[in-house]
Amino acid sequence: MRVAVIQLAYTDSEPMGARIERVASLVESQKGADLVVLPELWSAGGFDYPAWNEKAQSVEGTVARALSEAAANVGAFVHAGSIIEKPGEKGPEGRGLWNTSLMFDRDGDLVGTYRKIHRFGFGNGEPKLLEAGEEVIVLDLALGDRAGGAMAAEVAADDGAVCDPANTEACVEASQSEWAMGAELAGVNLDGDMSTSSEVDDAPAASVADDARGGAAAPDGHVKVGLSTCYDLRFPELYRKQVDAGAQVFVIPAAWPAARIAAWRTLLQARAIENQVFVIACNTAGTHAGTEMGGNSAIVSPTGEVLAEAGRGERTITLDIDLDDVAATREAFPVLSDRRL
Repeated sequence: MRVAVIQLAYTDSEPMGARIERVASLVESQKGADLVVLPELWSAGGFDYPAWNEKAQSVEGTVARALSEAAANVGAFVHAGSIIEKPGEKGPEGRGLWNTSLMFDRDGDLVGTYRKIHRFGFGNGEPKLLEAGEEVIVLDLALGDRAGGAMAAEVAADDGAVCDPANTEACVEASQSEWAMGAELAGVNLDGDMSTSSEVDDAPAASVADDARGGAAAPDGHVKVGLSTCYDLRFPELYRKQVDAGAQVFVIPAAWPAARIAAWRTLLQARAIENQVFVIACNTAGTHAGTEMGGNSAIVSPTGEVLAEAGRGERTITLDIDLDDVAATREAFPVLSDRRL
């Protein structure tokens, strides 16, 4: 499966309409990708709390329409990051706003949403302004037949140039250790246009026979993708529920600040290692609302190896991952089957 992670940078001076147009164009440029991922709240501003109500919209609003069209034009599944969702009715806490992720299929149809469960702010920010999501979401994406190929990795810099993974100093603001590449992975070309979503309230523990107790295995040509957002990353029980529902990949958009980027990188690897899944994490770059973003979007293997990392500026990671590595890792080191709780 070819994944494109767009680490977007933006400032307070960029109008929302111009940003939406720019992002849609970036998505449409990812020809050949099977899955394109954007960061959290890129349209509303991850830390621009005062603007959230004004920039809130429904899951059929301007962001959704633009990314639906972009997904259809590029022919890829598109995780559109998240929006401040305002559906028109109040929630249990009377606020009526949610931090909601959107997933579109290759035809531009909305095939899944996820409302962020864990709100960041310690009583302020998200907890003060937003409703909490309640449903654990795992999507079953029907991608089509698999075909082998060599692993490829690229990082596109701000000017669109493609960086050579063997010479990252030229255009990636990260050390070679931050840009560790897995030389053994095989690429997968995937086609198809069907997907379904599952909502997991209390996913029961799967049997050992189900992919080494990682939940029911996805049918051939499908991938099960667990959705979460930013601060959720600090709550491992959410990801264990996703893996019990069969997740092979965790997709995590974020607006994670530079001040806590060491925790971000550690937690991404931890979630991959303990659940033996691929982690696809798309963070924000730049500075907005007085907060410097941390960047360092990454793709992490089921063994915890950082296969690609974006550094600090606006970048696009493109990487082919072999979904069969999930089952192979669980078979070779069946830690999930030793669970007691």
